[in-house]
Amino acid sequence: MRSRTKIAIIGTGQVGTATAFELIITGLVDDLVLVDLNAQAAASQALDLNQAASAQPFGTVVTSGGYDACGDADIVVITASAPLKAGGSRDSLLMSSCGIVDAIVPDVVEAGFDGIFVVITNPVDVVTDRVARLSGFPRERVIGTGTALDSLRIRQQLSQIFSVDEQSIQAYAMGEHGDTQMVPWSAVTFWGKPLDQAIADNPERSRGVDPDTVLDEAKDSAFQIVKGKGTTSFGIAATTCAIIAAIVRDERSIIPVSVRLDGEYGYNDIFVGVPTIIGVDGIREVVNIHLTPEEKKAFDASVSRIAEVRDHAPALPSHLATR
Repeated sequence: MRSRTKIAIIGTGQVGTATAFELIITGLVDDLVLVDLNAQAAASQALDLNQAASAQPFGTVVTSGGYDACGDADIVVITASAPLKAGGSRDSLLMSSCGIVDAIVPDVVEAGFDGIFVVITNPVDVVTDRVARLSGFPRERVIGTGTALDSLRIRQQLSQIFSVDEQSIQAYAMGEHGDTQMVPWSAVTFWGKPLDQAIADNPERSRGVDPDTVLDEAKDSAFQIVKGKGTTSFGIAATTCAIIAAIVRDERSIIPVSVRLDGEYGYNDIFVGVPTIIGVDGIREVVNIHLTPEEKKAFDASVSRIAEVRDHAPALPSHLATR
């Protein structure tokens, strides 16, 4: 990290600007640059956010620029995407998202960027894979938001059911950031207790909790948000900033992100959402959760879905492909 932390956000729609605002109010960034094909929109957002930054005690400086402004950044966040439509799927964004990152990543790398990519653009597992291949960066420096937000939603559901603080719950969604994601319920703990024991010991609190219903409601929440306001923004922005905080502060936090598996869980060379230790250099270690046979079957099905979507992605431009 430089003496001043610099972060570039590519894409100044609702997700990009929400992420920028979250970075400003948490004091995670000293220099923040916004990049967008619509340079006027990026400049206007930068002006507005700079005024917001002046109300905070951190002295963040917000500017706008082109891909060349990413060259000396510590982290580049890719949020650029077509909007997810109500009733649609994240996979429906595949072709447009691939075209977007094909246009972004080579220019950012050409500008001299050698930091960490954090990818939000959906379908995030496949798009993060593509960013890694286009950049040629090692796995520790290409991170997708993966199932981090899904895990937050799971903990929120359980928190409401048990009337207990979310920070007291350990639970991770894994696999695809999408309909096939799964939760290893055998690894979920409350107060240090396994979920089934917590249910048995607290029948009044648990109120007949059904794990499948919890997962379904968590998965559906994104589309409920899209139906009402057109896009999700604040939740993913906060989740992204948690990942950035783990990097900037070298927290070594365990966050379920999309990372290339290199033998973990029996897979190689595919990006999947799994619990991962994140620090100043990016990915430090993938956490191997011991899955039950049923959980492994669900996880395998989710990985297969990611592979299927990846197989439908357009071929990498031959002059850009580095892996």
